[in-house]
Amino acid sequence: MSLAVGTVCILVLVANLHRYEPPLPLLPFVYAFVPSPNCDERPSLSVINCVVLHSTVTHTTEETTRHFQNPFSKVSAHLVVGKAGEVVQMVPIEKRAWHAGTSILEGQERVNNFSVGIEIVNLNDGNDEYTEMQYFAIAGIIRFLRTRYTISDSHIVSHAQIALPPGRKSDPIKFDFDKLKRLL
Repeated sequence: MSLAVGTVCILVLVANLHRYEPPLPLLPFVYAFVPSPNCDERPSLSVINCVVLHSTVTHTTEETTRHFQNPFSKVSAHLVVGKAGEVVQMVPIEKRAWHAGTSILEGQERVNNFSVGIEIVNLNDGNDEYTEMQYFAIAGIIRFLRTRYTISDSHIVSHAQIALPPGRKSDPIKFDFDKLKRLL
């Protein structure tokens, strides 16, 4: 991100402090916290045990954060990982981000209730490649999450794997989950 964009992110954070508390835990490598209104409380008995990876279908981190800040979009994610590996947190981990939609994992519906959503800046067209820095950042996020939550390799999933009805989503196309798991 450019300095100007970083300044905007920080200004947005300062301007919104009266409405949002800082996220806990704030990941140690987060570039900025840019709050999205598109979240709510997790159900009281929910236990975080899953990470869902998505593609943004946008060109930049800024496009994605603007979309997730729009209350009319009704979508968000906990974290956005840009091409250079920059990480923008948009929803506190302990809250429910609206990223998975109608979904199921191992018979458990409403995956948003027990997952962390990570959006990867990528066009999801099969040609736009994921960068090394994105893989490293995502691996770092998952390692960090695993210090607080039990997340098995089988619960690091794509949006396509959990979306209902099957075939409704395709993202993240050509993301190398084996490579990611080697980095964990």
